[in-house]
Amino acid sequence: MIRLVIHRLLITFLAMGSALTSADQARKLPIVGYAVPVDPVTDAPYQKAFREGLRNHGWVDGKNVIIIARYANGDPTKLRALIKEFIALPVDILVGDAPVLVEATKTIPIVSETMSDPVRNGLVVSLARPGGNLTGVSAQTYDLWPKRLQLAKEFVPNLRRLYFLFDTNDEPYSMTYADAEFKPLAGADGITVRNLPVATFDDLQVALSIIHKERPQALMVWSSPLLTQERRRILNSVGHQLPVISDGRFFAEAGALLSYSVDWVDMFTRSAAYVDKILKGAKPGDLPIEQPTKFKLVVNLKTAKALGIKVPESMLAAADELIR
Repeated sequence: MIRLVIHRLLITFLAMGSALTSADQARKLPIVGYAVPVDPVTDAPYQKAFREGLRNHGWVDGKNVIIIARYANGDPTKLRALIKEFIALPVDILVGDAPVLVEATKTIPIVSETMSDPVRNGLVVSLARPGGNLTGVSAQTYDLWPKRLQLAKEFVPNLRRLYFLFDTNDEPYSMTYADAEFKPLAGADGITVRNLPVATFDDLQVALSIIHKERPQALMVWSSPLLTQERRRILNSVGHQLPVISDGRFFAEAGALLSYSVDWVDMFTRSAAYVDKILKGAKPGDLPIEQPTKFKLVVNLKTAKALGIKVPESMLAAADELIR
């Protein structure tokens, strides 16, 4: 009987020791803070790509790394708050929206999968040698707006009045670009552009009212976290009365006429390689920021039909995806 009690006590102590060891090991695992500016549904395919990218490099959540995801649901204020929580933990690497993360910390390594143009935004010295604590992949978004303007002209051959809806929270350079670069670019083709900068949900409501009242021939929408989160509201409000062109597939899926952008799934997959290198000791400032290699043109044929727009045969052939 005494031997049985001693045996059971020994097993209990061994089990407790094993649990303590496991907990201690878990505390020693590197932590990646995944700061998501949108909601879980919108983010799902991209987070899946990021996690698969990490697995391809041998990193498995809960086994040799801990990934903590937090969602801001399109609210810039909430995004800043959750980033502060990550910094307080602290995390070993932050992944997410570059401008907000760089604003929050100059020491924790940052990997961004969604940078529009980090050089223009003043976030890095150069793509080849970024310096500081930021690296990742850049969508070079500003370079793609001329292509979107060309696509708009193909759908609306007599285009003269174009409105541009964008979020001033999203990129420091966006307002300068809209006024100093995009307006003159469109003006050279005889197109008048009215910029509609927004920073809050209330601003967006005002902008949509202006669009309703003034009825431009087309609307371009910059797919910031706020505007992506509110994409259905935007499309339900004005998508039935004019063609909407964006830089994110989710807009085309929600009813925009078309979207043209980098392949965001590919960008998230590629960003995992940076996390891998940093976890292995590399400094983010020494890792060159890569530019996009894959792009996607998505055309919503249902929307085109509802608007009475004939999709050019060349567009049908060039599209990567047709939503029917």
